[in-house]
Amino acid sequence: MKSFFLLPILLPLSTNAHYFFDRLILNHTPTSPWEYIRRISPQDTGTPESWKHDYDWTIPIIDPLSPDLRCGRNASTAWSRLKTAVVQAGDTVGFAVNTSRYPNLYHPGPATAWLSRSPGPLEEYEGDGDWFKILSVVGRTEQSVVPDDEYFWKQQWGTYQARSWNFTIPATTPPGDYLLRFEHLYPVPANALQGTQFYANCAHIKILNPSGKIGTPGPLAKIPGIYAFGQKEIYFWADIGNETYDIHDFVEPAPAVWRG
Repeated sequence: MKSFFLLPILLPLSTNAHYFFDRLILNHTPTSPWEYIRRISPQDTGTPESWKHDYDWTIPIIDPLSPDLRCGRNASTAWSRLKTAVVQAGDTVGFAVNTSRYPNLYHPGPATAWLSRSPGPLEEYEGDGDWFKILSVVGRTEQSVVPDDEYFWKQQWGTYQARSWNFTIPATTPPGDYLLRFEHLYPVPANALQGTQFYANCAHIKILNPSGKIGTPGPLAKIPGIYAFGQKEIYFWADIGNETYDIHDFVEPAPAVWRG
């Protein structure tokens, strides 16, 4: 059942197989593409510039040790002009999938959200500081959609075929300028399709905390550094022919979620 999949550098998996998150959601309303999200670069496939199309931007990260794991390809600095969204600790925010041709989270797998406080101007921050996880989505929730296929082992994953996902900034988050990172994984064995696919994008946000209730985020982690190639928790078939997979067997990679 795996023979019909080709490497991304040879042939797109399908017309809607890959995706990225180009819109921040504020007050349950998606903002404009790249308004608050760092722009990413297309995969260098040797394609002439005039032939490039949006698929080149959607090719996932496959190296868990690449700095591109932080915010997407070539997004470790804010080379594009973008705004910084002002939110309060305790507010609901979210990320939406790009809508041009790849409108949903086509692949099954877990999703996470992270924060990293910038020590200086956000535009110059490479995300090489400490990160803490504020969200983990594995199973289905009230935000999950009714999938349009019959494959139960895919439907177990909460974000499967969702177009967006909302979550809350922890109420005791210290004030400051942050990278807000949303990540979705498509688990694949290390010896197939070049391994697990990583989809990540970052928004610029300023967090205010007028309540004065300030927590201590943690555990802290570096990105890259949260995953290793071949790590059993994230390198396995999440869908293809895996009819016996039980999502209750999924072990979430460290660190734990900080809830404030």
